[in-house]
Amino acid sequence: MKNPQTIFGLIIVVTLLTACGSNVTETVSSPQGATVAATAVPATEALATAPGPSPEGEAETSPTPVPAVDEEPVQTEEQAVISSFSQPVTAGGEPLVVYGHVLDANGAPLSGYAVEIWQVDANGIYDHPGDSNTANRDPGFQSYGTALTDENGLFAFRTVVPARYEPRPRHIHFKVKKDGAEVLTSQFYFTGDADAAQLGPGVEMLLLELSDAQDASGSAVKLAFKDIVINVGTGGNLTPTPSQTEGPYYPVIDVAAFDNDLASVQ
Repeated sequence: MKNPQTIFGLIIVVTLLTACGSNVTETVSSPQGATVAATAVPATEALATAPGPSPEGEAETSPTPVPAVDEEPVQTEEQAVISSFSQPVTAGGEPLVVYGHVLDANGAPLSGYAVEIWQVDANGIYDHPGDSNTANRDPGFQSYGTALTDENGLFAFRTVVPARYEPRPRHIHFKVKKDGAEVLTSQFYFTGDADAAQLGPGVEMLLLELSDAQDASGSAVKLAFKDIVINVGTGGNLTPTPSQTEGPYYPVIDVAAFDNDLASVQ
């Protein structure tokens, strides 16, 4: 008969092994040579919550990236120019945005230059005492205005497509000034209105090609782009914009006091 103390000891050992969760089956020998098999805790249970390396050849899971904040799309120069005119149009006729750059003969931008324009309204009438019909001009149209070039030499106007002033083709008069001193006087014309031979040499530098666009509100607007090249005595290979006559209807007011939005009178 086995010693009671030996049996009691075996019971304690088996109980401890079971509580410790051994993951292998162990053979326990009693002091008297008896063997007892301890119950094993399956290894899968021990690994169920234990951290460990990713299986070989499998990339570790990365945290879900935080989506980037949406950025405003960069506007083109054309879009920026059109959207810069936010006031409602009050003038009759087709709204027209004319823009470009004032450059020297090397193609470098000329900043701080004043570009002035003046023209007839959509009915062909100047705001000038020399025009016999001036009392009937469109009161919603500002007949002249000034734009100051920025660091890129950019200038822009919102106006309307002018009517013909018979017998001449449609045209927009302009001047370029620096610190109040006139450096160029000329006129813009419209492609298809007249034969180039009638308008003088270099007229291709004065022709505006109209295209269709939309303003910020989705309304239709005509668009025309043309650079102006000034000979400032620094040399260069670009041909200067040709000069043309001022004509009899240069405004009798200070054009510099009027902004670049001729299509809106507030």
